[in-house]
Amino acid sequence: MLRILLVNESPKSSKALGQALQDDAYTLLPELNSASCLWQEAKKSQPDLILINTCVPSQTLLEQLQAMRGAVPVLMLVEGLNQVQIQASLQAGVSHLIDCFAAEKWAGAVMMAFAQFEQSKALQQRISLLEQQLADRKVIDQAKGLLMDKRRLSEGEAYETLRRQAMKQGMKLGDVARQVLAMADLLG
Repeated sequence: MLRILLVNESPKSSKALGQALQDDAYTLLPELNSASCLWQEAKKSQPDLILINTCVPSQTLLEQLQAMRGAVPVLMLVEGLNQVQIQASLQAGVSHLIDCFAAEKWAGAVMMAFAQFEQSKALQQRISLLEQQLADRKVIDQAKGLLMDKRRLSEGEAYETLRRQAMKQGMKLGDVARQVLAMADLLG
């Protein structure tokens, strides 16, 4: 059963929304009328989905979403946002935006929010991995340069020295390169 935390800042579509959430597939957690304590409530109640019903997302709401970015899918029901507000909502961590609520499209919107959340999470993990690989490459090049200078090795020999040491210690090449650079700093 899907546990939903509802932040209901817009009473306009509350009735239709409430009826759609009465489905046996959903458990509605205690409703919030304001986003001011959203992050705390989300940590406490551990929802599967956060549903936000608002006319225009407030700065407080966007800040709360930014604080919990990537923790849980967020589906936002809004009425007529402009491009700037859409961008701000997506950057704050909203998985999916719906312009207006339609009960017959509810299940599809929930699936879309989960799919976009997972896609965003996978992209963020990929970005983090690539950033780490780039940082490792930079450190490895610095360590190779140090070995080439201090031990008069060719670039290939310096790389092979680092690689052998990494295998010997059962460590990643980037970590060994960081050790080499730290020892060089220590020894002056």
